[in-house]
Amino acid sequence: MLSRPLILVILCLAVGLTLAIGGQRSAMKAGDAGDSNPSESNARTEPTASTLLDSKVKALTEEDRVRFESVRSALDSLKDRPEQSAGLWKSLASFWLTRQDFLGAAVCLDQALVWGPNGADYKDAGLYYSSARHAPEAEDSLVQTFCRRRSTELLAKALETQPNDLDLKADWAQALVLSSPAPMQGVQVLMGIVKEEPRHLKAHSHLAKLAIESKQFPKAIQRFKNLLEWYPGLGEAYLGLGEAYYRSGQADSAVFYLKQYRGLVRDPEIQEQIDSYLNQIQP
Repeated sequence: MLSRPLILVILCLAVGLTLAIGGQRSAMKAGDAGDSNPSESNARTEPTASTLLDSKVKALTEEDRVRFESVRSALDSLKDRPEQSAGLWKSLASFWLTRQDFLGAAVCLDQALVWGPNGADYKDAGLYYSSARHAPEAEDSLVQTFCRRRSTELLAKALETQPNDLDLKADWAQALVLSSPAPMQGVQVLMGIVKEEPRHLKAHSHLAKLAIESKQFPKAIQRFKNLLEWYPGLGEAYLGLGEAYYRSGQADSAVFYLKQYRGLVRDPEIQEQIDSYLNQIQP
């Protein structure tokens, strides 16, 4: 049976990393070799934004590392100017975004918030951390935990500044489900949004993905079909139906909806990935 990461990669590239179907619990590896030894795992500590950034900078090419450090070194002269310091950290976040590196962007924007907290940056940093759950570094269980926790915390702060933003509330609820030992709290928030706004796109989308994750495929399929009825041509819904049908053993239906999704895609790289996937699952 085909592994799940391929379809997740397609989805992340096509409709935004915050929309990855079903999260990463089943696709995520156990972690590095040390995780198999409980005593070694217990000895490890959760990373911080600073330590993650340092490790990412070390992994850059020499040219990019010099460029990054030349900007970061300017922070030493701005310690008494918080607004400028925050602006510089945002510039460094952009450095990573141009490389489609959401973990690098998240930790830099996290640092910017130390100097100049505001609702928009809380939201962006929270969403970047949510997207970073799918980064290669997040195969480490401690990095995964850190990203989930910071995503939830930052989106909660953003929600304090915009309590009536239902899209933001839905993103926070999904983060809560993925990071909390009591995920039903997040599910209840999503259900509350649907009750308030019966056709809310994000809430239904998150609930459908959570249904896939919990193997409640009929519920997921119905939610995605409802989204297509309300929002014709919604690529995320076609892709979600392909995922749900495939994982429930209905390859014919999976192929049908993935082909519909293929017709909406304009990026040649994503088209190639979908074609490869379709060639492997077509009965």
